[in-house]
Amino acid sequence: MRVLIIGSTGVIGSHLGETLKQKGSEVFGASRRIDANDQYSFRLDLANTANAIEVVSRLPKIDAVVISAGMTGLRECEKNPELSRIVNISSQVEIAKWYVQSGCQKVIFLSSNRVFDGKTANVKSDAKYSPTTEYGRQKTQAEEQILGLGDATRVIRFTKVISENSKLLVDWVTKIRAKEQISAFTDVSISPITKKSACSVIESVLFGASASIVQSSAVDEISYFEMACSIAEQLGADKSTVRQQIASEVGEKVLPHSSLECSVFTSVEPMSSLSAVRQIVKEMV
Repeated sequence: MRVLIIGSTGVIGSHLGETLKQKGSEVFGASRRIDANDQYSFRLDLANTANAIEVVSRLPKIDAVVISAGMTGLRECEKNPELSRIVNISSQVEIAKWYVQSGCQKVIFLSSNRVFDGKTANVKSDAKYSPTTEYGRQKTQAEEQILGLGDATRVIRFTKVISENSKLLVDWVTKIRAKEQISAFTDVSISPITKKSACSVIESVLFGASASIVQSSAVDEISYFEMACSIAEQLGADKSTVRQQIASEVGEKVLPHSSLECSVFTSVEPMSSLSAVRQIVKEMV
C-alpha cells in the first residue's frame, strides 16, 4: 500500500512511518519540517490551504492518507482561533476532500477526546459532541465535515498520546532526577496511551475493516498528580517531590474525565494508564 502521512515528523507520524516501511508499505511524508534529501518527504504548510492542496496534487497516486497534524495546544488555539481554524479545519478538510474525490481507499483523520466535555468517563463513540475548548470545537467541526465526505473516511479519537519525547514528561523526569519539585494537577484527568499503541490502532484501521469512528484510550483514568507521583516513585524519588496543584491556579480548566469507550474495538488491547506511563518512563531512563 502507498500511504501518505500528513504530519510525518510528529510523534505519531514519525513512528507510524517507520512501522509501515518495515512492513512493506511505500510511505510518503508531508510536514512543515522535512529532510530535504528524502525524495519521499514533501514540505506542506497547513496554514496555507491553497499551497497544501497544490502540494498533495503533485504527489503520485496514493492508496491511503493518515492526517496526523495540526495545532494541538489548547492555549495556542484559544489565542489564535483564526489561524488554528485554518490549520485544524480548513486545510485538513480540503486535503481529505481532495483524496476522497481522487478515489483514495482510506482517509483517516486523527481526533481527540476533547470533542467531549469530560463530565463522563468511557464516552461512547456515538455520544453527542460537547466540546468546551476551542481545540475541541475545531476537532468537532473537522470530524463532522470529513465524515460527511463519504465511506472512505475514518475518524480515530485518541486520548493523550505519550512518548519518550513528550515535553511534560521530559521536564518532569529531568527535574525529579535533579531533586527539584514539580507541580501537577489533581483535578485534570488523563487516560494516556503510548505512541506504539496509537500506531497499532491506526494500522488496524488502515488495513482492516472498522467502524467510521474508532476510539482508543487507557482502560482507566488517573489525575496528572497521580501520574507525577508514579513517575517519582519509579525514579526512586520521594512523593513529596510532587506538589498538588489545581487547574485554576494557572488558568486551566478542570477535566474530571478523559477516557473513551474502546471495548468495541478489539484489534488492539488497551492497557492501564499507569502501565502506559511506566513503559514510557522506562524507555526514557
